[in-house]
Amino acid sequence: MRNIGRDRAQSEVIGSLLLVAVGVLLVGVVAVLGFSLVEDTNRDPTTASPSSSVSGATLTLGHTAGNALPAAETVMILRGGEDTRRVRLSSLSPVAGSAGDGVSAGDRYRLPHDVIQGELRVTVVDEEGGAVLHDQQFWITDGIAGELITADAGTLSDFGGNYNDPSATTTVSDDGRTVTVTGNKWQLIDKNYTVTEDTVLTFEFRSSKEGAIHGIGLENAGTGQNSGRVVRLSGVQNWGVNVSDYGGSYYQTGDDWTRYEVPIGEVYRDTNNLGDADSLVVVNDYDGDEGVSCGSHDSEYWNVVGSESD
Repeated sequence: MRNIGRDRAQSEVIGSLLLVAVGVLLVGVVAVLGFSLVEDTNRDPTTASPSSSVSGATLTLGHTAGNALPAAETVMILRGGEDTRRVRLSSLSPVAGSAGDGVSAGDRYRLPHDVIQGELRVTVVDEEGGAVLHDQQFWITDGIAGELITADAGTLSDFGGNYNDPSATTTVSDDGRTVTVTGNKWQLIDKNYTVTEDTVLTFEFRSSKEGAIHGIGLENAGTGQNSGRVVRLSGVQNWGVNVSDYGGSYYQTGDDWTRYEVPIGEVYRDTNNLGDADSLVVVNDYDGDEGVSCGSHDSEYWNVVGSESD
């Protein structure tokens, strides 16, 4: 019996030593994997931050921050109408920065985009890593180019500064270029934009039934209502900045699609609201005491573009 007990004790000691050894081995493996993951993260091309801007005839692409990109593996895809053009950055000479095998922060490229009227979409892809690094849509009208502000139904949010009727609806169509709001709702659309005195919002609007306030502006989610940030296009309530005070025509029900060029930079300069915004807000308001029927009024916005008038 004593021999059996002694053998069992030795087995327990050996087992404990084996467990310690396995633990040390696992720590070593985790450490190696950890260092490997850090290196992979540092090499991850998605840490790069390209940006693009468009004038009436020229596209400018810049690398604003992050890791260098391999020029031979970085491709810019330009889509305008039915045409698609692929441009490898190694085939271009930078207008700022230095030419070489890599594209570093501060490098900037420029080339004609050939779109006279309509949409231009700029996508930057890292072919080696299979990552989309940048995707931006622009709209060009009469030689003036701006950023096309499109909506994604999955990322819409209600503006917290207003009561939004649960029965109100928002519909996104035409690849995000058309947003229709019906019922009492202030709808936020994700869009980071720095509003300067030269900022202009261009879009088309229509409504089949007048509510209290039909309006548009650039807002920050989580803030309260600010009448100086909403340009009122239609409605029976005297709230917000009347578009007719800045050269637009006050919308009349039945006018169908009406094009607006709102100098939102001038509006925000006059109301002390210049600076950064994180959302486009479209307002379809009904508070219940303005003499209009609840739930039947609507606002429809098409091709909203933010641009700088120079």
